Amino acid sequence: MDAEPAAAAAAVVAGPAQLERTVIKAGDHVIIRMPSSNTKIVCIRADSTVSLGKFGSFNANALIGRTFGHTFTIVQNGQIEPHHQAGFDAADITSANNQTIVDDPKSQKLSFEEIEGLKKQSLLGAVSSEEIISSLTENNEAFAQKTEFSKSKYIRRKQSKFNKSFVPLETTAYNLCEFFFEVNAQKTRGVRTDTLAQMLALANVYAGARVLCVDDGQGLVVGALLSRIAGGCVLGVHDGDVANYDVLRYINEPTEGRLRTLAWNKLNHQQPAFAEPELAADASENDVLGRARRLRGHQKLADTLAEVRQGNFDALVVSTKYAARKVVIRLLPYLGLSRMVVVYDQCREPLTEVYAWMRDSHAFVNVQLTEGWLREYQVLPSRTHPTMSTSGGGGFLLSAIYVGGGGV
Repeated sequence: MDAEPAAAAAAVVAGPAQLERTVIKAGDHVIIRMPSSNTKIVCIRADSTVSLGKFGSFNANALIGRTFGHTFTIVQNGQIEPHHQAGFDAADITSANNQTIVDDPKSQKLSFEEIEGLKKQSLLGAVSSEEIISSLTENNEAFAQKTEFSKSKYIRRKQSKFNKSFVPLETTAYNLCEFFFEVNAQKTRGVRTDTLAQMLALANVYAGARVLCVDDGQGLVVGALLSRIAGGCVLGVHDGDVANYDVLRYINEPTEGRLRTLAWNKLNHQQPAFAEPELAADASENDVLGRARRLRGHQKLADTLAEVRQGNFDALVVSTKYAARKVVIRLLPYLGLSRMVVVYDQCREPLTEVYAWMRDSHAFVNVQLTEGWLREYQVLPSRTHPTMSTSGGGGFLLSAIYVGGGGV
């Protein structure tokens, strides 16, 4: 098949809306993965400059219209161009060994001042990172004595230091979960990517589902649920007057019509009719706008309460800092029968009480308390092994099917 017909066929299958989501637009939040594997979230604003610290900076306009997931290199004048990744690392076993190599800084012939000068020229775009790495290897007396594996590792380490390439990643639930787990795990209550995936699978979240959620992890779980839902809705129960779902602002998807929020103290609220009288004909613009805002808020709360009292939600997903048993008991009356209850916590102890209660109750079946286990592997020829460091834990999950009956 020719390239153009193939692209046209792909567009028909994917649809314009799906293709649009793969392209970076002005105002989008993007996760930038740098050569050092560090990541940062930036908002791509037109006519602005995005700084990546020692790796340089580029014009945001140059990234608008590009595709998520591609690798780009910063060149002169703040411009970027596609970076073609090297082929698969083909280093192999040879007769060389590192037995006689001594870790001596004098083996590098280039002085500190010369290396710093190359780095400054690289920031200006006068010297490429490949030229710097080539100079370092050519002037390193011990480099030729290294094994092929050591040479490959040395080059990769220098690339992570001197390359000016980066990868813009879409702010999906998976990428955001991975980002916050590495940068600030407490913000999202330590939810790891594999744990989040299990929560969505256990809750049986589908396109038209109506999900009741308590998320005290600043909206990561709510955002993940919204990514699975098209025609349904997520109803988040929260502390205070306004939900603290900070993570949602990074997701480049509208939540209007799919997300409703309700404070705990409004759960049993009886909403009276809107009692404000009509304004006089000579009322000020501020009075008119204020009344319209209060009317919208009144109607929004009435619609949310109607949604709650309709009941028969398809799942209850809980990630709370409070006593999980009390939270589940409070929300069970709004859950449909034969629906899933999924509770997450960073520690096992808060869930053991809920587990014992569910096991003793006739209202639940298939009660399970599990801990996720994740290990990342380096996959290279003759060097496939687990990574040297890994996370200590991704939290615990309690799941059960609610069948109703007594004992709750």
